[in-house]
Order: sequence, then C-alpha cells, then structure tokens
Amino acid sequence: MNLLSGKKGLLQISFAVSIVLLGAKFFSYFLTHSNIILSDAMESIINVVASGFAVFSVHLSSRPKDENHPYGHGKIEFLASITEGLLIFIAGVFIFIKAGQSFFFKPEIQALDVGLIVISATAVVNYILGKVLVREGKKMNSFLLVAEGKHLLNDNLTTLVGVAGIVLVVLTVMPEIDSIFSLLLAIIMLRSGYRIIRPSVAALMDEADIDLMKTVTEHFTQNRKDDWIDVHNMRIVKYGSDLHIDCHVTFPYYYSLTETHNLVNDIEVVLRKNYPQELEIFIHADPCVPADSCFICLKNDCVWRQNPFVKKIEWSPSLLSINKKHNLK
Repeated sequence: MNLLSGKKGLLQISFAVSIVLLGAKFFSYFLTHSNIILSDAMESIINVVASGFAVFSVHLSSRPKDENHPYGHGKIEFLASITEGLLIFIAGVFIFIKAGQSFFFKPEIQALDVGLIVISATAVVNYILGKVLVREGKKMNSFLLVAEGKHLLNDNLTTLVGVAGIVLVVLTVMPEIDSIFSLLLAIIMLRSGYRIIRPSVAALMDEADIDLMKTVTEHFTQNRKDDWIDVHNMRIVKYGSDLHIDCHVTFPYYYSLTETHNLVNDIEVVLRKNYPQELEIFIHADPCVPADSCFICLKNDCVWRQNPFVKKIEWSPSLLSINKKHNLK
C-alpha cells in the first residue's frame, strides 16, 4: 500500500466513522436534552465536515504538478486543517452561548443512563481511531492525518469530560452541573480549535519548522564527507506531506563538473532514504575560497591547500540556515 492510497483509506474510514458517531450522539441528545451531549454532538458535526474536506483535499493534493501549480497542490492540506480548526472554534462559541442560556432557561434532562452508555462507546471508538491516525500520519509525514487524529483525540477528551459531568448529574440530581460542564467543554473546544489553526497557518506561511531543520541537519552531520566543506542557506518548505529542500554546499574549487555532480547526488541519496514522501531537492554548488575555506576544510589530502586547517565547524540548524559560507571570522 503506497502512501497516497494509505492516506486516502484512513481518511475515508475516519469520514465513515464520524457519520455513524454523529448519528449516535444526536440520538442521545434528543433522548436526554443534555447540553453536555449537545456539545459533543456539535463537535461531531465538525468531524464529519472536516473528514469530508480532508478526503477531498488529499484527492486534490495527489494531483501532479502542472503549469499553474509548479510545486504541486499539497498546501490544500493546510487549508483543510485551518478550516477544521475554525469550525471547532465556532462550535465552541455556540456551545458557550447555549450553556450560558441554560442557566436561565433550564432544560428538562432525562434518560441520562442510556445517554451515558452511548457517549462512552463513542469515546472508545474516537480514541482508537485518533491514535491510529496520529501514528500513521507521523509515519507518512502527513500534516493532515496528524491534525485529523489530534482532533479526534481532543474530541475524545471533551467526551470524557462530558461523561464525568453526566455521572455527576445522575449522582447529585443537580441539572445545573450539566450547564457548568457544557461551559467547560466550550472552553476546551476553543483551545482545541486554536491549537489546530496555529500550526496550520504557520505551515501555510512557510514558517521554519525547527524540528525538521534539526533532523535534516543531523542527516548532514551523520553522513558528512570531507569534500562537503560547508552547507549554508538551507531552506525547507512543506507542501502538505511533500517536502522541498534547497541549500548551498561548498566543494573544492578544483573539482570537475562530474565530481561535483556525484557529490551532490550523494547528498540527495542521504536525504531521500530518510524521507519516504515526495521530496524535491535543489542543491547549489559553491566553490571554496582558499583564503577562508582552508582553515575549516577537513580534506587532508588537498594538494591545493593554501592555509593550514584550524578548526572543524560543528553544524547546527541556525548555522546551516545562514546565507553565508562558513569561516572562522
């Protein structure tokens, strides 16, 4: 099973499950008239819409690059995540208002035992599916799958809070607890929506991914060759689950074009074996400058060396991102 079909399959399962759970939660609400269960049902509406959008976005992002989209269509995944976060945030506002109104217009709550059983069952299903989506999303480096999984896990958290609230209402026979817990669920939903929107907007705006920069830097460091005098001006851009990496690498100035090409190819092999998704790599080859480069060059057998070796430069994400050749100055 390739990455694309695996991603589509998981999202289609999530979409189908979200529809079933939505029906179960609204059945419980109409049976019980509990604001807690309504809060949970409202988030399930978002699950259905978000899952449907996710399936569409994966379909669109899988389309090949074309003249109008030379980097592909992968960023639609970020738009899907932002939409999902916004819907959660809006639902949180709605539930907050509805719960506030219930302090003045108290609903008649009933049949909470049946509602408790149904909601608890949906919590188990959401937890299992959320864990699977997050795990597989990290394997596939799919921002959308991880966001979908985290949303389900957050939904599961609100469900568990709701279950606790229903239990308290049953034990204390105090319907006001239903409204109090609804307010708590609304706050959780507002926080959850923000936590999904923030990284999605950052990715859409090509904000630097520090963790990804660290891992790519580690790949360079672990496979470092003496001919790679320095790596600088490294940039990493995400297009959904696809990655675009470009950087400048300094090589000995006297190498032939063929030798330089082979070294560039070695770097591409190192990066590609660590990232299973679509990976686009642009490497600009720079010639070394003996007046600066000799002092940090690890190549011991260089017959053209003009200055003695002084110090090995330890590579770091911040150093590799600077648009300047490394030197001791």
